[in-house]
Amino acid sequence: MEGLPTQRQASTGGVLASLAPSSASMGSSANRDQQIEKLLKEVKQLKQRVDVMDKENSALKKSIYELSARYAAAISSSGLNYRAGAALDDAANQGVIAKAQEMISKAVQQAGGDMDALQSGNYDTKESKQFQMRYDLKGHTGAVYTVEFAPNGELLASGSFDKTVRIWESQSSQKELFCLKGHTLNVSDLAWTPDSTNLVSGSFDETCRTWDTQTGKPIATVETEGFVQCVAWDFMDPSVYYYGTSRKKLALVDTRSDAAAITIDNDSMVNTLYASRDGIHVITGDANGLLKVWDMRSRVCISTTNNDQGNMPITHIAIGKRRTDASRRAVDEYDEPRYMAVNSYDNLLRVYDRGMDPPKSALRHVHSLKGFCNRNWPIKSSFYCGSEYNASIVSRPSATTTTQEDIDAASAAGDYLLEMAEPREEKSVLLATGSVDPYAYIYNVGEDRAELMQRLEGHTDHVYTVNFHPTEPILATGSADFTIKIWRPSSRNKKKGLGLV
Repeated sequence: MEGLPTQRQASTGGVLASLAPSSASMGSSANRDQQIEKLLKEVKQLKQRVDVMDKENSALKKSIYELSARYAAAISSSGLNYRAGAALDDAANQGVIAKAQEMISKAVQQAGGDMDALQSGNYDTKESKQFQMRYDLKGHTGAVYTVEFAPNGELLASGSFDKTVRIWESQSSQKELFCLKGHTLNVSDLAWTPDSTNLVSGSFDETCRTWDTQTGKPIATVETEGFVQCVAWDFMDPSVYYYGTSRKKLALVDTRSDAAAITIDNDSMVNTLYASRDGIHVITGDANGLLKVWDMRSRVCISTTNNDQGNMPITHIAIGKRRTDASRRAVDEYDEPRYMAVNSYDNLLRVYDRGMDPPKSALRHVHSLKGFCNRNWPIKSSFYCGSEYNASIVSRPSATTTTQEDIDAASAAGDYLLEMAEPREEKSVLLATGSVDPYAYIYNVGEDRAELMQRLEGHTDHVYTVNFHPTEPILATGSADFTIKIWRPSSRNKKKGLGLV
């Protein structure tokens, strides 16, 4: 507007009026030059990225060729008939083809390639997909950050960046029952009381809120010191819950009392927690990559485990059911689960065996699962091991799992043939995890081996959270695409007896 002459300026002389358009033109030209320079820089950066990707692609192709040659030599040395070219298409060699494709894919991944674990034909065919999407729950207007089935399995709760908590009927209608409003920032975590009547929600608005899930009414609000990262109810006392915050606090709240929460200072953000079934111990995962066991009676840390050497922040702890030898001791609700899965910021999902007397016994690292993406993103996981689904796994090396022995010495391609000659089945549990790509991943996890079972396709953005139903093979996934999806095994797989009883 300054470049346009006003009536007063026009009256004082025509010279200024004649210069104004010229000044506006100069300003417009300079602005255009800046935009062109910015675009040229962006084009240059994109070209550099394309060059890097071309180099990586060439290196990967070379690696595949070399591994293919090594694999062919391994097959020949084992006495199998290996022929390249069109001759491989005849029916007599279909078994060899399948094995070759599987071994090459696994060898490339184990050698360090960042290939999608599901490029193997084992996971791309419709026949092999054991879980299928059944329902799509819509209603949230922001990313779904947490989902949690009630212990009785009748309801599903979800928390979102839209600041709401929603309660869904999970048995037949899958309809939204309540939309709980009150938080003023993102809802970060949810937890049900053991009797499935109340819910606690934690939020970045520095509060925890409790809700009556039968009426949808709020019960109480507790102010916290820092963003609430995680919440969990005490297993023995339904009046007590715990929370962890971004300001390094682990806290205990007794809902029967008006007293302030009991807080314990940690040395970094408390990102996730699990309340043990003894009503005494709480396990936390923090921003320093440490797993800690706390005695809530004395309010002290009694053990610390480093999740990885790089001290990558831990984002979630998932605990699975324990399988107990019935001849030694009976299984009941108070028996501590055997396996613990830990999500962190390094594209690995570590699985620990918790020993005979968790959480007092030392953790033993048994698997590091790969194939999904979670670097620098808070992703959650969930175990399932119920009477409706008895999984099993063939014990052989897998490209989607790395044990400590695998790190020390990687197996050669020919070693896979020796393992496949005498496979051994073992009982396993299912472990699901979200991912930064728009997929959820399900693994079979056994004592000796773990393998990727399926990639669930359906979401269109990051999958932040997953949660298995407590008694049935049903999985809920929450995503940045604002939706919740419900998955369960197909009826075809039930008929084929793929672990369903």
